[in-house]
Amino acid sequence: MSVNVGALRPVAAGLLAVLLTGAAAQPAVAAPQRAEQWYLDELRIDQAHKLSTGRGVTVAVVDSGVDATHPDIRGQVLPGGRSYGASGDGRADEDGHGTHMAGIIAATNAATDGVDGIAPDAKILPIKIKKGKGPASDQAQAQGIRMAADGGATVINLSVGGPGAASPEEEQAIAYALERDVVVVASAGNTAKGESAVISPANIPGVLAVTGTTRGGAFWSGSVRGPEAVVAAPGDGILNIGPAHGYGWGDGTSDSAAIVSGVAALVRSKYPDLDAANVINRIIRTARDAGPSGRDTQYGFGRIDPVAALTADVPTVSENPLLDRAAPAGGTAQAAEDDTFDVTKYGDQGGPTDQQVVVIAAGIGLVLVILLALVIFLIWNRRRRSREADARAGARDELLDEVSAGGHPQQPR
Repeated sequence: MSVNVGALRPVAAGLLAVLLTGAAAQPAVAAPQRAEQWYLDELRIDQAHKLSTGRGVTVAVVDSGVDATHPDIRGQVLPGGRSYGASGDGRADEDGHGTHMAGIIAATNAATDGVDGIAPDAKILPIKIKKGKGPASDQAQAQGIRMAADGGATVINLSVGGPGAASPEEEQAIAYALERDVVVVASAGNTAKGESAVISPANIPGVLAVTGTTRGGAFWSGSVRGPEAVVAAPGDGILNIGPAHGYGWGDGTSDSAAIVSGVAALVRSKYPDLDAANVINRIIRTARDAGPSGRDTQYGFGRIDPVAALTADVPTVSENPLLDRAAPAGGTAQAAEDDTFDVTKYGDQGGPTDQQVVVIAAGIGLVLVILLALVIFLIWNRRRRSREADARAGARDELLDEVSAGGHPQQPR
């Protein structure tokens, strides 16, 4: 049976047009949620995880509780407790705030499309200081800090607080934790809540008070500022886990504090012999100075730098530098590598993500393969038509082979 493949040329052209149109019209592939965690890229967290993952460290989340059944933190959450007089442990969260903080600190990306935490091998000790979405009392918060210190936490995250001076109970609770070699981290406060100065307990001496930054490292306009500011960390558009096994974005210095708590866990894990004073000193001395030179009301000692905190050569101190009036201004320690680090080179500046680049490259590769296949098909088709024409003229197959081998033999008489 003879088929005129030339007649298929319009069909092939039409098929190619359909394939090319289909490739161009494909809906954008949803980027993995990890690709939305811009702050991890700015902090070079993948590089930090080659040095430490927080293993062996317990971080207390004194907050609304933690949903321990979320796939991205399942197995990372200890029982904890409740400080407001109710029975039960800390593994419940009607609000979702504490769960979000726990994920920022220790999410493991165990879900099908999960997210990463700063210290994925750290354990979370949830201290539930309130029920529902209502405010927590000073007494419940102070008791929660004490419970965290007694429960074995070496880092306490306080993404909670209120305006004004700390209550005597809060001050005593912070002193109790510091005396027990605990690093205490607290959020500085948010202007959206009407706060205009660093809130309590972040304004208590000895606490790592954390302000917020945006993509690229600029000071976040939603963060309060004040002389109590110690370090700054990303706080605008922070994606991590949320209530009902979901995910969500947070905007606030609560998120900034959780990031710094995660960094403190990384440092404590890598340097288990360092006391809390030297962990704090390492964090502030390796912070990247921003704003006015030295400590300022926006960035404190500077933007948090996990890699430098894990690699720098930092002199030891004998007491908490946040309690020492003569403490150095910070930012003087030398990182072991990349001392000219520019945060704007690592953040998501609005271009395509790595995953989107892969999808685009795959699409281009598919088009090139199709074009190559079409060229081969057309060449083969032309040669076959030539052979069929010779056959119809009475040429023998042997003669065709000889011609193809290189020559025009003498024609028979």
